[in-house]
Amino acid sequence: MVLKDVGAVTPFGIIQTDITIENGKIAEIFHSHNKGMDCTGMLAFPGFIDTHIHGGFGTEFSAPKERFDGGLTGEAHYGVTGVCCTVRCLPVDETIAAIKNIVREYKRKPSGARIEGIHLEGPFVSPEYSGSMNVKDMVDPDPDILQEFYDASHGLLKIITVAPELKGADALILKAKELGVTVSLGHTGADKQQALHAYLLGARQFTHTFNACAQFHHRSPNAVGFALAKPDFKCEAICDLVHLDLLTVKLIFAAKGDEYVNMVSDSGVFAGMGDGDFVVAGQRRHVRDGICTLDNGRIAGSCFTLYHGVRNLLKAGFDPMRVWKAACKNPADTLRISHRAGMLIEKRAADICVLDRNYNIALTMIGGDVYEERIN
Repeated sequence: MVLKDVGAVTPFGIIQTDITIENGKIAEIFHSHNKGMDCTGMLAFPGFIDTHIHGGFGTEFSAPKERFDGGLTGEAHYGVTGVCCTVRCLPVDETIAAIKNIVREYKRKPSGARIEGIHLEGPFVSPEYSGSMNVKDMVDPDPDILQEFYDASHGLLKIITVAPELKGADALILKAKELGVTVSLGHTGADKQQALHAYLLGARQFTHTFNACAQFHHRSPNAVGFALAKPDFKCEAICDLVHLDLLTVKLIFAAKGDEYVNMVSDSGVFAGMGDGDFVVAGQRRHVRDGICTLDNGRIAGSCFTLYHGVRNLLKAGFDPMRVWKAACKNPADTLRISHRAGMLIEKRAADICVLDRNYNIALTMIGGDVYEERIN
């Protein structure tokens, strides 16, 4: 297959070229061909990588016996080629059961987006900033429990969200660093000094910045202010324009530059399902017009894929190179898979998402397998 005359978003810039796919890999990028699939005016990105995703298309990554084909295939149709399956706050035994199921699915190799890791958003978070999670399932940080989680994950555990002000957080952060697990501060009321202390111990990221945490104040910038101001501290950004206003997204990018933003979806099982009522963790969730809320009106996860965030930013005028880093390269760095994912480079797997002039999906493929094709 040849994608002809496409704007390839590469580490070297956006290059108008042909992309040749052979045997599931990118065989050539910088060579011209007489024939191919006409992609004039389109952009080709490497597949998008979502490091904070609870599920979608009817699939729940926290469920202990779930098969992920539907959710992973749904993501693939929207250009997402890799996911870090995110487990919501559950009791310790149920968290282990969810982890073991993700490992089973990883080994089974279901169709669709690749499972690239596990992100535990609980249970070591603050009850005061629970968001939509069940407070009763939260526990103080414990390095021995983290070790249990890691052992159950067979090395797939890549990220854990922690409230650093909780008793035991120091020991847990040190343990995570020892295991090679990225500590992401979140669901927290930590002040700036507690955030700095966590950073010095090894924390390097902030979970869904500005959401489910103590809010920034100009005289009390707290953990959010620290995350924005510390140059080598990554910030997740949910770009569905529900969780964050566009101006707030621009503020995050302005503060962090191109290298330290991970765009995420934080999508739930209901993403891609349209309006309706759902039950997650025993709570009713109501999806109306692309917004999911609890009975009390609190936002409870996103209804959109990572692609929708990409489209939002491109339509808002963001440079495609900046979007590429936030949706592809930086997440790959976080998951330590940048040697094989997140870039359009020859000899890499053909994980590609082509967007048309209006930033709609024109083609998606994973390892050369086509999941969506709308090119005439």
